[in-house]
Amino acid sequence: MSPAADSTEARPSWPPRKGDKVFFKVNREIKVGILKEVRDGLVWRDFLLVDGRIIAEHKIIGCPTSITWRDPDTVSDEERRSWEKQLLTMSRAEIDPHDREHELWAALTQYLAYTYLRFKRVKASPRDAA
Repeated sequence: MSPAADSTEARPSWPPRKGDKVFFKVNREIKVGILKEVRDGLVWRDFLLVDGRIIAEHKIIGCPTSITWRDPDTVSDEERRSWEKQLLTMSRAEIDPHDREHELWAALTQYLAYTYLRFKRVKASPRDAA
């Protein structure tokens, strides 16, 4: 077997599959969880763990450096409104926004990144905004 074939077989597939153990970084700490589901967000994929935590794809150790974020123009008005409604519902439930592995934080950062990317184009080309 050639060295190239050996290195390909040794690498795990991406994204991990349901039931796989995933390692991720929160602040400077490495944590672990069991993957329940991978779902697309407004900008990136979220990894839902069996214990309820939600981790952004780019925080998973072993995530390819070449992942592509979703173009904000592909988000429908209905999808955007759904995320806004979800955020509103969670804020009314007075969920603690300090828990960075909770669904509120995941939804909030997705929506913030989506909004930033939408308006970043205007800032990059001021003449287009006029």
